[in-house]
Amino acid sequence: MMSEFPAYDEIKSQLNLGEKVGQLFMPAAFINDSEAEIEKLESLIEKGQVGGLCFFHSRASAATNFEGPKEIPYNENSLGRLQQLIERYQRSARYPLLMAIDAEWGLAMRVERAPQYPYALTLGALNRSSENLLYELGLRMAQDCREVGIHLNLAPVVDINTDPENPVIGYRAFGSDPEAVSRKATLLHRGLADGGILSCAKHFPGHGDTAVDSHLNLPVLDKGLADLADEELLPFKALIEAHVPVIMTGHLSLPQLDPSSLPASLSQPIIRVLRDMKFEGAIITDALNMHALKGVSAQPETLNLRAIQAGNDILCYAERIPESIELILNEVSGPRIEASFKRIWDLKSLAFLGTSEFIASKSDPAALNPQLARECLIELGDAQAADAAFRKEGFELIAIGQTPEVFVKTLREVHDFKTYTCSSGVGFSKDTGVQSQNILLTLQPPHMKPKDFFGLPSTLLNELAVLSDEKNIVLYLFGNPYVLAKLPLNLFSGVVCAFQSQPVFQETAAEHFLGRIQAKGEIPIELDYDN
Repeated sequence: MMSEFPAYDEIKSQLNLGEKVGQLFMPAAFINDSEAEIEKLESLIEKGQVGGLCFFHSRASAATNFEGPKEIPYNENSLGRLQQLIERYQRSARYPLLMAIDAEWGLAMRVERAPQYPYALTLGALNRSSENLLYELGLRMAQDCREVGIHLNLAPVVDINTDPENPVIGYRAFGSDPEAVSRKATLLHRGLADGGILSCAKHFPGHGDTAVDSHLNLPVLDKGLADLADEELLPFKALIEAHVPVIMTGHLSLPQLDPSSLPASLSQPIIRVLRDMKFEGAIITDALNMHALKGVSAQPETLNLRAIQAGNDILCYAERIPESIELILNEVSGPRIEASFKRIWDLKSLAFLGTSEFIASKSDPAALNPQLARECLIELGDAQAADAAFRKEGFELIAIGQTPEVFVKTLREVHDFKTYTCSSGVGFSKDTGVQSQNILLTLQPPHMKPKDFFGLPSTLLNELAVLSDEKNIVLYLFGNPYVLAKLPLNLFSGVVCAFQSQPVFQETAAEHFLGRIQAKGEIPIELDYDN
């Protein structure tokens, strides 16, 4: 950590106004990029036109490419390359750069072979007695980030996901209960902060009750301030009280707050709501390349200007920076620029000076992930009794989608059973030739997002109905629990949701079926099902 980082009062007279405007820009930096592009970004840094960088995997990754599928390069050394690039870019900077990344479930969100932790919706299942694990997770994430040179984790997501069809938030949110989301997000933030990393609450004023992906188009949320105050704004209020240093504005329109229908990220009235909530930290835009903004302008410099005029301090994924600096100097007052510069410099002071006495994590991913997987496991209906009957009477297993190999292997250590794989999810009710009265059904949907029924066949519901007429079924779900909102759950003797398909979740689910552990988690979303 720097011991010579200058205070705002010392530095404010050393930078001219153009250099101060440069501090507002946080362009994208790609971990897997060409040398020519790296040198181009270095040139911007050397000229003092950049205050920070936001790292993405590559120009073809899902977070940056909205034009259609492109091949995403695989680099097993992306983590080392990230660290090397951070060091290289910092050497080019006259003043230290603020390094940011989306690490909502760890660096693995952007980097191969990096530590990965459960999705927020999985963690939303933690009950009150185990929620403190989120604090430990924050410490662990912070340590991962510190080790490669990241200062700002653009997390937690504090959106309240109340629309099951939400295509962009969904499993990235802790759930649909404002109070639970507030508690869990606050614990994760505190862990990150105590671990020496800045956190960011997003996407203000709340992106959870929308059915449009703002990467592709502009969502509209038809709610007034009173409704927002009862739901969407509660987690932001909690995080502000917990001293979150950064809040991200979302690209969604709220016509009741701003009749112009501008996205919140470009709306002065909506950002004023955030400041009226007594937030004094730095406000960062969501990525300014997203298509939700295309209806405002196709010119990046215009969007950059409008974002500053609306009240943002940091421009994430900013483009055409030299042209934008000139435009902002011509159109924005000196005091307005100074206000944002001070917030950014205070943020950098936190990053470079305020983390010298951070708390080290006591956990490593190999120990923490199994603990989280066990505590998050949820059970609906009488799955425990049904599992006991299956173990006593025998069963056969039908895998819909990909076969959960670790789950099956663990069960085979104790039980002898036939397995039928139906990767397409079509025909399993009559074509598999199952003989047993007891069917252990595993479901691993192809997608975590709800589009096109999570990638599952439209015939699935009918197939389940046919099978349940003749068989006893226990369902183990390795995927998004919103799948359950589309299933007639009374078809099953019991349901167990493991949330994710990684080996640690499969092992946990197998331990549950074998009667060795109990499901302690609580469903984090609204389901029409009687526990």
